[in-house]
Amino acid sequence: IKGNLENDLLLSKSPVDGKMYQSYRYHFNDFVESLRKMSDIGFGINSDDESDYTNHFYIGQGVDGWMGSSSGKLNIALFMTYAIEMSILDDACDEHNTQKINGRFPVSNACGMYGASYQDMVCDDDGEDRGMECPLDASQSLSGVTRALDYRAPQPFKCAPKSQYPITGFWDEAHLEENHKTAFTNQIGRIDVEGCCWWGRGVLRKVTQGRCFYGQLNYHLGKRAATEGRPSLYPKIDFCEFPEAVCASEHSNELRWVSGMFYWIRQMQSHDEDGWNYMEKIREQVTELESGGELDPELVVAVGCVLKTGSVDCDSDEDLTERASEVLILTTGLELPTQSPTVTSPPSSSPTGFPNVAPTDTPTMDPTSTNPPTGAPNKFWWPSRQDVDLIARDIEEQRGPIEEQLLKPRKKIDDENLYTFDRFMSALKVFADGSIQDLYFYVGHGTATNSVHRKRGLINVAAFLAHSKTVAVHDSICDERNTDGLEGRYHSLSNSCGQYGKTYQNLRCSPQELEKGMECPPDPEMQISAVDALTGAEDDPPPFFCGPKTYFPFTGYYDGESKQIMNDEPFTNRVGRSDVESCCWWGRGAAQVKGVCMYGKLNYYLGAKAKELGRRSLFPNVDFCKNPEAICSGKYSYSLMWVTGLLFWVETVQSRGVYSERLDSIADGKMGYEEFIDSLGDDILGSGEDEKRERRANFLLAVDALGLRQTGATQKSLTGDATERTPT
Repeated sequence: IKGNLENDLLLSKSPVDGKMYQSYRYHFNDFVESLRKMSDIGFGINSDDESDYTNHFYIGQGVDGWMGSSSGKLNIALFMTYAIEMSILDDACDEHNTQKINGRFPVSNACGMYGASYQDMVCDDDGEDRGMECPLDASQSLSGVTRALDYRAPQPFKCAPKSQYPITGFWDEAHLEENHKTAFTNQIGRIDVEGCCWWGRGVLRKVTQGRCFYGQLNYHLGKRAATEGRPSLYPKIDFCEFPEAVCASEHSNELRWVSGMFYWIRQMQSHDEDGWNYMEKIREQVTELESGGELDPELVVAVGCVLKTGSVDCDSDEDLTERASEVLILTTGLELPTQSPTVTSPPSSSPTGFPNVAPTDTPTMDPTSTNPPTGAPNKFWWPSRQDVDLIARDIEEQRGPIEEQLLKPRKKIDDENLYTFDRFMSALKVFADGSIQDLYFYVGHGTATNSVHRKRGLINVAAFLAHSKTVAVHDSICDERNTDGLEGRYHSLSNSCGQYGKTYQNLRCSPQELEKGMECPPDPEMQISAVDALTGAEDDPPPFFCGPKTYFPFTGYYDGESKQIMNDEPFTNRVGRSDVESCCWWGRGAAQVKGVCMYGKLNYYLGAKAKELGRRSLFPNVDFCKNPEAICSGKYSYSLMWVTGLLFWVETVQSRGVYSERLDSIADGKMGYEEFIDSLGDDILGSGEDEKRERRANFLLAVDALGLRQTGATQKSLTGDATERTPT
């Protein structure tokens, strides 16, 4: 049955050539596991009664004999029919921007399409769900992760406060970019995306919209259930605070299915109005089928109407009976899940919330109470809070040049810049003053009285910013792009395993680090997709992805000339890989951290591992080994893009004794700027000639932006007081 479903039903359609391919996002194993949870465990205070189909997905529970089995499979078939129509065919999780107004796609369609206002879809005042909707938060800022497969399609939906987008425009199909120069309204008059985070998501994404739905999801399956002492399948996920968890979290593979099943239970299985009872109708249909009858088209159409409008009567010319019949035939061999030996018990205390990355005004502990690391023979003395504040003030005074020279994307984008000055400063202060146990980013010590040490710290900052601009910031990317192509044209899809001769899962930790449990174990079952780059061109290869060989026995290549994915036969990358199993460790964030060792260190110092070991943890609920994509697609991505880069710099650059010596040399004037930054490419960062040349140019820009090279007369230098200089 697995082969039947994957080869005949779990298929997506390419809008380019119309070919069908096995879906990247919807897989048999995820479906079965989600079905087991929702049919066996369910939700609500009565979830231990699996025969209650108002809080369990119905697969025949409580009905003996052939009627139970057959009616359960018909319920599954009808659910799968609309799952295919709404999401699987498009290989999508987020709702797409599909409504044109005066020939254009408004960006504000995120607020609602076809006359709907998603933020106004609240729960009934007189029903059992009264007040269950999510609160409206005008400060929420989220972005979807999927859009239509056609490269000409609008960007994923986003929501953000008016402080970020005072007005929103439209998707410019001619230039393939968003145009926000003038306001462009959607059908209901919205010209902004504030409070508009409630678009549809998951396998039934065309109906799972609105604050009521996400509030119900949170109340029954998420953090609110756990907080209020009810059983919760996902006690750490606040679907009101982060509705995008359905599409972009470590549980997304399940949640894409589970969110749809939850809606099906609430909307479909519970429907009993005006003499039309869904559960009775499917049992009547099963009796008809058992006696040799056919699937009733009126039932299939009525199901669609109830899903979309809540009533069996609607104006629908969509008859999916043929597809439903095909699904029913294929699911007759499905072995339905049996009840687990145990069911989940109510969770313990609610999970610890994520702290803000920005440091508090007054530290909770004296940074000097912790000894500096002793592993590296570096002259990086632990800075005082005064040192950090002084350097931070100096850098903030240079905001304008830094934003213009170092943080401005190569290509103009209408979306918010991924890498902003404020987020960089927030992350820098955290890393510089000892908030990360045993690690600190060097910004100088004794800087109030020693201008050489002050310059030493600023050069370290300049070098990091130059590297970040070179590998990520200038192109406004978070996930590494597929750039290693044969003849500049054929890009292996298995490049996610490593590019230019590297294998990322083989970037291992030292024996001493392994003993501390720093390295992430490769997980053959892990399945992740990267996020599209904001500045991507129409002929760019598709984003990286990884998954087990059971899903992807082999991978092909992307042909940049024809703009097509060729997946008919295996195509190897430079190290001979033609699959993407355990290949989830590509570069991410400002410094493009890669490999099982570096992600393990992120977890050890910043994430769930730190919490497990009783260490201070900035992100105690982020397991970088289980969800490395949290850096680019998650609730704290904007912070993690910078924070992970700073940790990479501390571990990869500052940890080398030679680096401390070179900082001394350049601060004392014994080494030139270009010689200094070139030395990093040679023996620390290991980059190629083209990247090294670009980093050199960016480093000189960074030095100038921070005021370290002065060419005018009587200028104030960041390395000391105003001095008389002779113009050159």
